[in-house]
Amino acid sequence: MRAVDHAELLRRLTINDARVDDGRGLSPEVLSPSSLALVRLAALVAVGGRSPSYGAEVDAALAAGVSAAEVVDVLCAVAPVVGLPNVVTAAPRIALALGLEPLEGWDEDAASDVGTATTKPPG
Repeated sequence: MRAVDHAELLRRLTINDARVDDGRGLSPEVLSPSSLALVRLAALVAVGGRSPSYGAEVDAALAAGVSAAEVVDVLCAVAPVVGLPNVVTAAPRIALALGLEPLEGWDEDAASDVGTATTKPPG
C-alpha cells in the first residue's frame, strides 16, 4: 500500500513539493502492470517519442499481457486528445516495435531511428 494517500500525493504535486520534485514517491502503486504499460505508451504518443522508446514500452506492454490489438487501440483512444498528426507519427514506430514490416508510405524517420529497439513478433 502507498505510504501517502492519493489526495496527499495530489496535493504535493500541485504545490511542487520538494518530496516529489526528484521523482521520489511517484512510483505507480495502484495501476495494474497492463494499465501502467498502456498509460506510458499513450504518454509516449503524446510527447512524440522516438522508435527506441516505443520498442521498450511496447515490449513492457506485451510482457504485461497486453495484446498487439490493445497497443494499437491506444492510438485510437488518444487521437482526439493528442491530435491525429501525433498518432500518424507514432503508428509506424509502434508497428515496427510490434515486429511488423514497413509499408510503402511509412515515415522514413521511424524506420531509421529504430536503433537498438527491441522488437517482438505480432501477437
